Parts: sequence; C-alpha cells; structure tokens
Amino acid sequence: MNKYATHLLLAFICLLALPLSQAKADEQQNIYNKYLQPVVTAIDYHTRMIYLLNYEKDKIITIDPFFIEDWPGDVPLQHTMILPEGDRFYVTTDNTDDHPAYIAALKVNEINWNNGTAEVVLDSLLPVDVPNTPSEFPFVESINNSQAIPNWIVSPSTQIHGPTLLPYSDFVYFTELTGDKVRVVNYKTNAFADADPISIPGYTEQTHGVMFNKSGTLGLGTGYFFDNSVIDLYKTNRETGQLEAVKQIMLGNERKHAAFSHYVFWLDERYALTASMQLGKTSLTPPTTRKIIPPSVWMIDAWEGTATRIIKHTKHANGRGIFRSASDIAVVGNKLYIAEEDSIDHTFGDDGYVSVFDISKRYRPRFIKRFKPGVEFPQGFAIAHTLNPTPDNRYLLVGSWFSGYIIKIDTLTDTVAKVFGPGDGLVMPHGLYAAGGMR
Repeated sequence: MNKYATHLLLAFICLLALPLSQAKADEQQNIYNKYLQPVVTAIDYHTRMIYLLNYEKDKIITIDPFFIEDWPGDVPLQHTMILPEGDRFYVTTDNTDDHPAYIAALKVNEINWNNGTAEVVLDSLLPVDVPNTPSEFPFVESINNSQAIPNWIVSPSTQIHGPTLLPYSDFVYFTELTGDKVRVVNYKTNAFADADPISIPGYTEQTHGVMFNKSGTLGLGTGYFFDNSVIDLYKTNRETGQLEAVKQIMLGNERKHAAFSHYVFWLDERYALTASMQLGKTSLTPPTTRKIIPPSVWMIDAWEGTATRIIKHTKHANGRGIFRSASDIAVVGNKLYIAEEDSIDHTFGDDGYVSVFDISKRYRPRFIKRFKPGVEFPQGFAIAHTLNPTPDNRYLLVGSWFSGYIIKIDTLTDTVAKVFGPGDGLVMPHGLYAAGGMR
C-alpha cells in the first residue's frame, strides 16, 4: 500500500471512531467532576428520600438514605445544603424519641444522570443534642379569626434549619430554629468549629438562618416565629466563624410592626430584603402593639440599622401587593420574586403563588405579575415555600412541600420551563439548595 492510500485509510478510521469518542465525551459530562455542578438538593418530608436535581438536563436522582452505610435509621429529614462542586452536601434531621437531631455530611463519589444513579457515602454524622430534646418555642395560641397557630409551626422537638455558607471562610451555618443556637461546621473537616455553638440571648432564638453579604462581613438573622418582629444584625469573623451581635432591626415600631420572617436576601454589601408572614395578633402580641402589619416586604439598611416597608399587603390575588404570607424571596437582576404561601391562616393550603416585582427603583417596586395555580402553575398547586435561583440566575426553582412540586421558572421570560412533580416521584419536597449559592 502506498503512502497516499495509507493516509486515506487512517483518515477513514478516525472518522469512524469520532462518533464513539464523542459519545464517550458526552457520557463523561454526565458523571460527577470537580467543577460547579448544575445540581439542586432537596429532601422529602414524607418518603424521607434525598433528591439530586439537574436543572440543565431536567433529571432527578432519588437516593434512599436507608442504604447509605452507617445512616442512623428512619429519621425525619429537614434541610439540605450542597457545596459548589457538588462533591459534598449536608442533610439535617429532626430530633426523635430514639435519635438526636443530626447534621449529616455526605460525600458524592459519582453522579450519572443518564443512568439515574449516584454513589453517596456518609462522611460524618454530627449530633446536635440528645434524643427526646423538647422544643423551646414559647406557648402561643390563636385569639382571632385572622391568625391561626398551625401544628406544623409549633414543633415539639429540635429542628435544624437555615443552612448558609460564610463567604471566604471554611464555615457553614445551621440554626436550631426550635431553640437558641447557631451551629457552625467546618466544611473542610466536617466537624463542629471551635466557635460552635453560638448562643446569644435575645438574638439567636427562633432563627431560620443567618444570611451573609457577599464579602462575609455582616450577617442578618430572621425571626421565624409568631410576634418576632426583628432582624438580627451580626458582625462575622471569617477566621473563627464567630458571630458578634450588633443590633436588632425592627420591622416597624412598637405600635405597628410586621413579624415572622423566613429569609433575607442581600442586594449588595449594605442593603437586603426580607418579607413577613404573620397576619394578625396572637396571645404573644405585646399589649403596646396596636396592629400587626400584614404580609409585606421590607428594605433593610444594615449600615444604618433600619427597615423600610416597600411593598404592602393586598387582599386580592390580582392585587399589586403581597397577597398570601411571604416566605422565601429571591432577586434576579432587577426583579424580585416572592413565594407566597397560604399556610398560617385558619384554612391551610388553599393555594400558593409567586409574585414578581421590578425593583430597579428599590424603594418604589413595580408589580409585574403573579404566577397562579391552574394558570402558570399546575392545578392544585399550593404553598409556594422555597425559592432558589441558579448561580447564573438563568432559572429559579420553586418548591412546594405541600402539593409535591418543584417548578423551574425561566427568569428571562418569566414562564414555567419545567414542572417536576408526582410523576417524578416527588411527594413532599423541601429544603432546596442550589450548588454555587449561599442560600
């Protein structure tokens, strides 16, 4: 065979091999690697499964923790948190008669989205208390027709909530919502940090997470319980993980205030947004309080230590304010998204919405639209509880633990791009956390 014929034969062999090589490359892209992953983690309240969701490929992997070696048993799951590379994530559990509440650190050796499989091992199991530890919530009861006291809020035992990352540090934070402690874990060692636990009287009670600005210099803690009307401001120590209480920022004043905040979203180093859920007075409402300001959105100036209401309540689903209790919030560009849930009045779970506002003028938001059940959302959708933007802000994930949906919203068009639900095995998904986010 002459040299020219040999070159032609080699070229033909290369062409035949190309599709196989490309297929292999495509397959490798579906397997875990050490770069930012398009993964959202969640748990299921009912089935006690763990979910890994790929928001680019629209695929879900379900993990039964019962088959993870050294898993403590059939414990109720609560929240998740995943590191940007997708190789490690955390799951928190509730306290039971037989088990303490845990922070479980899990290592991901491999994810194969095509096969729907993941190799996950338990790296560390951190107990935060002892079995049968009671909740420390104050006693509260309903005194009117507007504000109920649902059982889902008044937990009888320890629950671990609010996972967050402190930027430019080795620390992740969790909160004992039912008590008065912030738990600090070193994610490089998967052990409690020297600063753990943090308990500051008057501050760390009823906290559903401490959220940090992007420099990691300031943190804001929520007041996630009835008649808790303050946002707690902290200074941080990125070397030790310690928090220093600075002041409390009231949502209103002694006579009229909002209460029951689920989340804080930082806009920049100075300003942040929060929203309130409480509808009316309870037995805990101080006698000096004339009125509970109904669900609303507040601009926090962390430098001045002030809060200004920027979006008021509305009594109609088509109104240009906050219709239901405002739980989670997220900002993408100049748009504010608010998860509105029907969860703390006397008729639970009738519906759920996500409202959208233009906040290019921060103190004068403009209503854009409201996603509704049976319109943009599935018929029967209720309790829009969690909002999680992807790191590139391309999508927003909405979680409803009550009606069993995770919905992907296209933030460019404000349309529903994908619905994950009962057909995907979801029953009561909760605790969404996107890799690359601070939550």
